[in-house]
Amino acid sequence: MWNWKPFFDDESISVFCDLDQVIDTEADENGQYASPDCYRPLPLRFGVFLSIVLKKKDDITHYLEERKARSLPLKGYKSYRYSLCLAEIDARNMRCRVLPAGDYDSKDRELGDSCIVTDITPPILPGINDEWKPIRSKRSHPMIRALAKMFFPKE
Repeated sequence: MWNWKPFFDDESISVFCDLDQVIDTEADENGQYASPDCYRPLPLRFGVFLSIVLKKKDDITHYLEERKARSLPLKGYKSYRYSLCLAEIDARNMRCRVLPAGDYDSKDRELGDSCIVTDITPPILPGINDEWKPIRSKRSHPMIRALAKMFFPKE
């Protein structure tokens, strides 16, 4: 069950995260991953699910055009509402990457695989991508820094 908490909002996007679903993204010595239910300290590399809502109609149109250009399905995308992503944070090196997962409509039905985090011009979400990037970089999106502040408030 999702427990979405708003943590970032600007003129272009609203972003929510599920703090109840923080997951370990590095396996232990036995190849096991700690579940969200394990009462352990925050792992050195972890992931948290994000829901990214595009606020501008132009950005949504641009996103749908990108899907079309990539020959990705558009069925149901007239009611596109948000994209689910996994933000992975490497606390050792203070780096982050965002991995797209799926797109959803206004009734929370999955529409298809997301390509919201893509290398296109102009970028839909500048400073957010699927490659490891420094959190504190001026080129990182402010949403990345806001996410890190939730987990590392003194940094």
